[in-house]
Amino acid sequence: MRKLKLFISTLICMFMLISCACAVSAKNTGVVDLSKVIENYTKAQEVAADLKLKEGELQKFITEAQEKIKKAESPVEKKNLEEKLGEQFNIKRNAFAKEQSEKWQNIENKVFEKIKKVAAEKKLDIVLNKQSVIIGGNDITEEVIKQLNEDAKKSGKQSRKGDGIFNFLK
Repeated sequence: MRKLKLFISTLICMFMLISCACAVSAKNTGVVDLSKVIENYTKAQEVAADLKLKEGELQKFITEAQEKIKKAESPVEKKNLEEKLGEQFNIKRNAFAKEQSEKWQNIENKVFEKIKKVAAEKKLDIVLNKQSVIIGGNDITEEVIKQLNEDAKKSGKQSRKGDGIFNFLK
């Protein structure tokens, strides 16, 4: 959830910077509520759920590792277990971080592509984050969500829970 908030904050900042630079020359201005787009985009929901599941798997690994270390009978065995499980944890944690980053980057790219497409269809000169606009602008949020979810339906790809980065170490 923290990564989702960071992602949304980054999107907001990017749109605010772009809006300051371009707002003076814009004739037709669009606005989009990025928070609402992410909350209602089915692929983003699937990614969030999948990553939460993987985070739970990582937490379970930590708990099981702690139990194994507690059960170690000698200091040498305990040290060896700590090293072995520490290495496995680092591999899993790094794989999780990489997967998380890649998946959110993919979502971000799809959202921006769709915003650009809708803006072109509506002949908008600029699209600003709705949260940075007090009055005005053609709100394209619902159209962006609709098109993103239609594309997601067409692709037919559902995230497969249980598959992924953690199965290779079991």
